[in-house]
Amino acid sequence: MRTITYIFIFLCCLMSNVSFGQSLSGKLIVEGWAKSTTLKSQEPVALFKNFRDGKHKILFRFKNISGNEGLVLFQMKTTIIHNGKTIGSSSRNDWPWLPGDMYVPVEAFDFIPLLQKTANKNKGKLAPGNYEIQLEMKPVKANSEPINTTLSFKVG
Repeated sequence: MRTITYIFIFLCCLMSNVSFGQSLSGKLIVEGWAKSTTLKSQEPVALFKNFRDGKHKILFRFKNISGNEGLVLFQMKTTIIHNGKTIGSSSRNDWPWLPGDMYVPVEAFDFIPLLQKTANKNKGKLAPGNYEIQLEMKPVKANSEPINTTLSFKVG
């Protein structure tokens, strides 16, 4: 009888943990990025300089709807698409963020190294065409959808 009671208590604790998990809402915004952007330089380092110098800034805004104001861990995922074909992706686990508005350093997402790797195959320059950089932040332990944005630009 005791064993059944312990199992029941354990299952109640487990279910309460699942049903009362964190719930988040948020946005990723890239300030200074126009919908129809054409890169003047075909070198990824020029794009990096634009972020470093503040021409473009990645703003992450999120709110913990469940009321918990503690630290939330996110998986950061980056996907690069050139002319409709995925040419690279990467992810990083367990990046800590606090609720509110925070600027994300460009280094948190790996799109500059991914673009540079692609450019290295083409004499250090990005191949002409249409590019998309998909940025995604997925809460590790929350009942929420991933927060994402896409940067589109043209080269050449």
